[in-house]
Order: sequence, then structure tokens, then C-alpha cells
Amino acid sequence: MERLYREARTTSARWRRTVVAAMVVAGFAAASTGALQAQQAPAAPAAEVKLWTSSAPADEGEKTPAGSLGPVTIVAARNGTFSGKVVADSSGPIRGLKGSVGDLTCDGATIPARCIQVRYAVPWEQRNWGWPSHPDILLESAPEAIQADARRTLAPVWVTVAVPKDARAGVYTGELVVEAEGLSATKVPVTLDVQDWTLPDSQAYRTWMDFVQSPDTLSLEYNVPLWSQKHWELIQRSFRLIRDTGSRVLYVPLICRTNFGNEQSMVRWIDKGNGTYDHDYTVMDRYFDTAEESMGKPKLVIFVVWDICQSKKSLTRSLWGGDTGKNTREAREELLGKGPRVTTLDPATGETGMAFLPRYEEPGGQALWRPVWAQIRKRMAARGLDDCMMLGILSDLWPDKDEVTSLNELTGGLAWVSHAHAGKLSDTNANNRILHGVADLGYAAHVYNLCYQVNPAKERLYGWRRGALVAHFPRGSDLNMSPNAEIRQLGAFNITGDQRGAGRLGADLWSVIRDRRGRRAGAAYERYPENKWRNLDIGSWFLAPGPDGAVATARYENLREGVQECEARIALEEALLAPSRRSLLGSDLADRCQKALDEHHRAMWKTVWSNDEDLARIGTAPSGRNPVEGLWQALAKDGKKLPGFWEGEARKMRSEEAAKGRQEWLTGGWQERTKKLFALAGEVSRKLNRKP
Repeated sequence: MERLYREARTTSARWRRTVVAAMVVAGFAAASTGALQAQQAPAAPAAEVKLWTSSAPADEGEKTPAGSLGPVTIVAARNGTFSGKVVADSSGPIRGLKGSVGDLTCDGATIPARCIQVRYAVPWEQRNWGWPSHPDILLESAPEAIQADARRTLAPVWVTVAVPKDARAGVYTGELVVEAEGLSATKVPVTLDVQDWTLPDSQAYRTWMDFVQSPDTLSLEYNVPLWSQKHWELIQRSFRLIRDTGSRVLYVPLICRTNFGNEQSMVRWIDKGNGTYDHDYTVMDRYFDTAEESMGKPKLVIFVVWDICQSKKSLTRSLWGGDTGKNTREAREELLGKGPRVTTLDPATGETGMAFLPRYEEPGGQALWRPVWAQIRKRMAARGLDDCMMLGILSDLWPDKDEVTSLNELTGGLAWVSHAHAGKLSDTNANNRILHGVADLGYAAHVYNLCYQVNPAKERLYGWRRGALVAHFPRGSDLNMSPNAEIRQLGAFNITGDQRGAGRLGADLWSVIRDRRGRRAGAAYERYPENKWRNLDIGSWFLAPGPDGAVATARYENLREGVQECEARIALEEALLAPSRRSLLGSDLADRCQKALDEHHRAMWKTVWSNDEDLARIGTAPSGRNPVEGLWQALAKDGKKLPGFWEGEARKMRSEEAAKGRQEWLTGGWQERTKKLFALAGEVSRKLNRKP
């Protein structure tokens, strides 16, 4: 695999796309040679297919016991998107799976079928360590044949409703019809319980979600040239999916071959000779246009101007041992002392290349970048985005003082963004001058030193209203493997702690580079080992490669619904925290709101821990990389005898606690708690907006 990466670094983009495309295995139903042969052989009689009802946060796996077939019940609010599902279950392949839903009706009101999506969950090609193990990819059309396991096939059929903003509150009913070979058309009742509350538009969400979109992954996956019309359509599709999480962060690389895997810079340099350049902003401008049309106005634009390979200390950080470390070291040694790399453009031929520019702190570097930054500022001001610009990306290694000073002068003092292991919650306070006393840190997504609140009776935290922008960076591939019920709480764990939400999440940054056997073996950034960040590389992805572009995953849908619940929490907490608003609510409504919030909070912790006594004894968990580690450390400090966190006994204990707690959460009224949050948010909204 490393040889493939080395070749990819030294060959043309067109060749790389051709090689990658040649290794793509066509179709999800034919993900292996065995599956292809099975399709070509005479079809055996279809095995019996059974249906049973599940719920959006449940994970279906080989050992999941079959349930009973009952109505698909969905709790919702206006202007949000919500799901339920049934599971097709068979001892053999499931062929010809199809579902359809008509209008949903409620006392003369209708949610039309065009607002309802039926999708089919299939597993990833690989389900080993670091990959989702349950049916996760949500396809708009079922494959001709689905076989998830040699002994049992589970194929969830998802029903997802985008509830209109003007929908009438009430209980809507309809039918899902499911059929397949071995299953006659079966009608399953669908119940949609719409509460009398309207979610804000996702543009106005206050739960922080920061997804990284990857143009290069899409180019490689679908074998389309960078910045071609088809490529822009694929980017637009990804942005539209990201939109509903509230993510409004754009990463705009001004340099080449960074840790995000971008082959090119979005500003292209046109060589005029004698060391002078004109500039082409077409790609950058269209990226902004596409993002705004698909998502809405960005909240933060991060211009990527620096990465590890530019540091004079690049051989001191983020190096693994063995062959990977050797390749990274060699790649960095080649670049020591060199300046930033940018994409060049020949306007006559359209051909692109790469050039090294002088380092930022050198006089020549300052002179070359000054007109670029003048144009960027002009363009950003025209879009009304000049107040949301920052520089990136800091990792565990920072630029030195001369570099920071030079970029501070060039950009007019823009703050920086850090995606790193360590950090403090106070790091992004105003006028912090953390970077060598010269520049501010404006946004930090870090792994360590996070703060969570376990028992709300002891204290309550409100991370969503922090002035400083600090987010949880869930390192590695944990979010690919985490249970849906836990992923659903990602936003809530942070906004009830001391973080604004989560950041440095992969959107369409799935593993796109394939090895010689056609297996997915690496992300787009693997092509550039000089800027690998070791275990800070983005290892998660919430979108998946569909036939015609990115599609959602089961994990994405649960994260989105969790964010919607966070917005209901915030609506209630905002009213309770403002004395003038709380007085308008009256004591009865205020007490009911706080009780529902605390009930939801306590239940949230059950998705990772089952022991009620442990959860009751801990207030704030002020350190740790995630809620479980924070709780573990707090319990140990409080005197509970626990094995070492990474010992086998501890791992077993955590796994068992989480499994028991999750089961209790899934069967203990999670939908009723969500319904109560939405209903109370509506009651509060009407009370506060009532005219005297």
C-alpha cells in the first residue's frame, strides 16, 4: 500500500484517478468475487424473508434478536427530519427488496409522499476494526441482492420524513408497503407524532457541528476531473447532506497537498515570468457559491495556509515507527526549509502544475502573497463573510514566531484554528494571543481536557452558550464504530458539558484509495505522507459513497436527530436561564421544563454507562477524551476502585456497562423523552410569544 501511495505522489492526477477507478468494485450487491459469482449462477429458491420493526437508534447485527412486526412510530417536530425502520431478515440473500409510502394524514391534514424517503441500509464492504459493523449505508434503491453475512441477512428499510414547517401538529398515519422475493407485499402502519413546535432552520442551530467536506475524495471515488461540472454536482450533493446538521464551516486550502488530502490549492497562480504572478480565483469563488446555495451562509471560513511539512521542526512530531514513519520522514526531509506549495495554471491550455513559493517570513513571500490577501478580503467582504475568516491549521506542531508574525501582517491579524490533542477550554477567549504572543486562537477542536457534566442535580453546565469556540474532536475511527444510540448523543454530551459541540468530523472523507485487491485502504490524505498527522488524521466519515454521489448513513441520521433534540434543549434552557423569560413561564411550566431536561440528561448517560449509583455520585467530569473516560477518571478520583483504564478488565467492564445501559435506554422510553422535549419547547414558545 505504501508503494501505491509513493507512486500516487509522483504521477499525474489523471493517472491516479484512472488507477483508483480501475480498482473500484462496481455495485454494493457485488462487493466481492463470491457475490458476483452467486449472481451469475442459477438463482436458488428465495429464502423466506421476515419483517420486524426496529427504531432509528437501534443497531442491527448478526446476533440481534428478531423483534415483532408492529407500526413504525416516529416522534417529530415541524421543520425537522425524523426516521423509523423495519428490518427484512432472512437466512439467505434478500432479492428484489422494495418499499413505498404514500401520504400521511391527520384529520384532513396531509404530509405528502414527496416529503418521505424510503431507503435501504446495507453494510460497508469491509467491517473490520475501524469500520461500521452494522448496516449503515442508506441507499435510495435497494441492490438487486443483499447478503450481509453467510448465515443471516439483515436489511433495514428506513422511512424518513422531512416534516414541513407549516405542518399541523397531530398524529399522522399511513402505510409502508414492503416486498421482496420470499416476502409477499406486507403493509406496515406508519405513525408520525408531530409536536406543536417548530425547529429553527438549520442555519440558526446553536449546537456546533463542524464537518470537513473533501472535494478530492469525490473526484477519486467517481473518477471525475477536479472542478469539472460533474465534480461540482457531487460537491453540491455532499453540502446538501451536511446542511441539516447545522454545519457551516468551510475549509478553503490556499496551499497544496495538506492533511485534508487536497491535491490543489483553490487559488491558482499564473506565472508571468520574472517571479511575478497573476491569480485565478474561479475555483475558490465557485466553492463559495456552491456552499452558500446548498447549505446557507457559512459561519466560519478557514483558509488553510500552513501544515506540518512547512515547519522547520517537522521531523520532531507526528511520526510513526516502521515503514509508514519512514515514508513520512523521507517526504518531510525533502521539503525542509521550503515554502508553501500552490497550484499553477496555464490559461492557454488549462493545464495545472505545482510551484514552491518563498516562505512567508521571507521578503519575497510577503510580496507575492500581499495581492492575494487583498483580493480574498475584497471577495469575502462582497459576500458579507469578512468577519468569519480564520487561518489554519494548527496541529500538535505550530508555525514558529516569524511565520505567525508574517501571516498576521499579511492577513490583517486573522485568528487561527487548532485541531490538536491538547487544549484548554479557555484557549479561545478574546485577545488570547496564544500563538507566540502575536496572534489569537479563534477556534479549537481538541481531543483532551474536555469537560462533561454527569449529574445535573449537582451542577448544570451550558456549553452551547460559551462565548469562546471550543469543540470536542473525537479522534480516530471511533465514530465509525460507535453504536447509533451513543452517536445520537454526541451533541448533547458536549452542550450539557463545557464545549459548544463537536468538530473535525469527516463528511465525505471516507477511505477512497484501494489496494491491489480492490479493498478500501486509505483516505485521500494518505497520498501526502509529509502532512500525515498520525492519530490526529480524520478517521471518521458520516457520509458514504452511493452510486451517483454521497449518501447518508444510519450514523448520520442519528447524529442529525440528536442535534435536533439539542436545539429543543437549548430553547428550554435559554428560557429558564433568563430571569425575565422564566418569570413569563410561571413556576409550574418552568419546573416541568427543568424536570424534563434533567430526565433527558440522566438518560443520555445510559448510552455509555449503566450503573445508576455511579452516575448519581459524580457531578462534573473535568477531564478526559470522551464522556466515558471523563466519568472513569471522576469515579476514580471520588474513590471508586477501578482497574487501569486500558487494562483488559477495564475494557471489558466499559463494554458491559455500555451494552446494559444502551439496552435500558432503547427500551426505557427514549421517544417519550424526545416527545416531551419537543412539546415543552412548543409550550414555552407560545407562552413567550403571547401578546399581553
